[in-house]
This record gives sequence, structure tokens and C-alpha cells, in this order.
Amino acid sequence: MKKHLSVFLFITINFIVCSVFSQTDTVINGKHYKILEEKKETDIIKTDKKKKSIPPLDSTFVINNKKLCYYNNWLTVGAGMQQNLTYKRSLGFTGGLDFNFHIKQHYFQLGANLSGESFGFYNNYEFHLGYGKRYEDKDIHLAGFAGITYSTGYAKVGDTVYTRPFSLPGLYAQVEVIKKITYDVGAGAAFFVDWNQEQAILGARFIVYFSGAYKGKKYAAGKSID
Repeated sequence: MKKHLSVFLFITINFIVCSVFSQTDTVINGKHYKILEEKKETDIIKTDKKKKSIPPLDSTFVINNKKLCYYNNWLTVGAGMQQNLTYKRSLGFTGGLDFNFHIKQHYFQLGANLSGESFGFYNNYEFHLGYGKRYEDKDIHLAGFAGITYSTGYAKVGDTVYTRPFSLPGLYAQVEVIKKITYDVGAGAAFFVDWNQEQAILGARFIVYFSGAYKGKKYAAGKSID
């Protein structure tokens, strides 16, 4: 009886020791294979959230055999109406030109805007530099910028004469909404507000859009695009 009890105790102790100090790898044909814990679904989600996909600066894609670059510069030019909020004048004319460019993944706007009581009669010349964000696909282009300005011109003295000069820094914000005709050409509207110590102006312009996204054809003439 004691012999059987000793054998039973020996087997039990060995089983406990093996369970406590069991190996974490598997041996097959003399090779050790490490046991890897499966990642939980929550861990995978957390990892995906940490990794933000940013396209490389030289990223290109193809639409209708046109090779287009993801990061590109664009130009807008147009004219419209503006309202001087400070002097409560009637609607006047405004015209503007903006060159929009990127440094790495960041977009900037450099432009000029002139305004006055009517076309051909201008009393305010504004230059601006701003930082912004952009969204575009094959059908639309949206962009918003805000930044600093420098305005120069003449303020009205009395009811009719513009004789008081001014030159002031200020602030501006602008939003562009474009419907594309092709991927790199479109038309739409720009809405802006311009403020300095002399005056505040709110306006809208009809603009045409030209993008530098086009980088040539993927396939030469006569070759299949499949």
C-alpha cells in the first residue's frame, strides 16, 4: 500500500512541477517553435488607430489614362461682389487671384484682391498669405484658408472723395467650392472676409480653377490602357 502511495505521490508532484514550469514553445523534430498569443480584436483596432496613413509626396494615380499627382498646386482667378461692413456702402466690385501651393503635406495660399465701388474704380488693394486645408476628388474641390493681410488704398472723406490714404496689416479667411469639369479644371465660388483697423469687407467671387495635378499620360498613343 505504501509503495502504491509513494508512486502516486511521485506522479502527482511531477505533474504539478511540469504545470508550473511548463515551456512556452513546442518541439517538433528537435526544433523549437515559439507559441504566440493571438492578438485580441481590441488590440488590432488600437494598432490601426495609431497608424495614420499619409500618402507619400510623390504619390500618383490614373484616371482615364491621365497620370495625376496627389499633392498638387492650383490657381484660381475670378470676380464678384463685396460689401463694406464698416461704412455700410452699397454692394461693390471685387476681383482676385490666388496661387495655392504645398510644402510637403501642408497647403498655403498667396494672393491679391482689389475692390471698389464699381468695376474700374478701386480704392482698396489687399495682399494675403494664409495656411489651410484641402479636400478633392474627381468631381469636387474644397479648400479653406486663413491668414494675414496687407491692405493699402484710399478711404472716403465726406460723401464723394477718396483722399485719405491707409496702409494696414489685417486678417482674412476664405473658402473655395469648385465643381470640376475635368480633374484639373473647374469652376465655382470663393467666399471671403477681410478685416483691418480701417474696414471690414465681406464678399463672394465666381472663380475658375486650374490645377497642376496632370503629369502626362500613363500609356502612349496606340497602347492598351488595360
